[in-house]
Amino acid sequence: MTEQSTSRRRLPSQSVADDLARRIEQGEYRDGDRLDSESALAKEFGVARGTMRNALEILKDRNLVTTKPGVGSFVSFHGHTMEGAGGWAAASARAGSPTVTEVLGMERQVPPEELRREYDIDGDVHRVVRRRLIGDVPVSVEVSYLPSNTLLDLLMERGLLGDSISLTMKAAHMEPESGVQDATVEALPEEYLEQLEAIASDRFLVVRRSSFDAEGNLVEYVVSYLNPDHFSLHVEFGREKTQ
Repeated sequence: MTEQSTSRRRLPSQSVADDLARRIEQGEYRDGDRLDSESALAKEFGVARGTMRNALEILKDRNLVTTKPGVGSFVSFHGHTMEGAGGWAAASARAGSPTVTEVLGMERQVPPEELRREYDIDGDVHRVVRRRLIGDVPVSVEVSYLPSNTLLDLLMERGLLGDSISLTMKAAHMEPESGVQDATVEALPEEYLEQLEAIASDRFLVVRRSSFDAEGNLVEYVVSYLNPDHFSLHVEFGREKTQ
């Protein structure tokens, strides 16, 4: 298998997402503020609702906006809640330390044996490895596995749409409806020691998340290796809240 260096497509939704991201980073939207409705934002930006929806998906993938379920356990960054196993960008922005994301590699491969056995995956998977940094300091590595299908394969020939896993999944009709997440404390796999500037004796918070579509098929499996100096496990309950 070979790592791919891909050219990125510039989408209308990416331009809208970048504009909203700048507003968030510049403090126009404060932590906890509710965004206007999808239709109101589409009218403001002069785009179709579908374009606006995709822009919001990009921001969700960057975790600059998030939907909090009524009850759940979340990984937090410096005490700031993040959606699911992700949420680095949103929480780090709240903490005053915005993160930068690097794509370390993308490849199509045979699924790991435990993944194939657990979820009965017959075909290949697309493996995407990303690293998050605060300045020059790496704080996490995220390894995503997306089960191959014809549409996803075509999309991945040119890389992630808008640099977004969730937008790419949406375009491939792989939208998650449910999921499960587990967190443990483990040593890092040797292959990620250098990327996280760690040594073999270091222990990291390891979060594994499985997401399923409406039919119960696996659409994404993610393993996140999180530096415990920056991340912890957080539990919330209450009414559903979007921000």
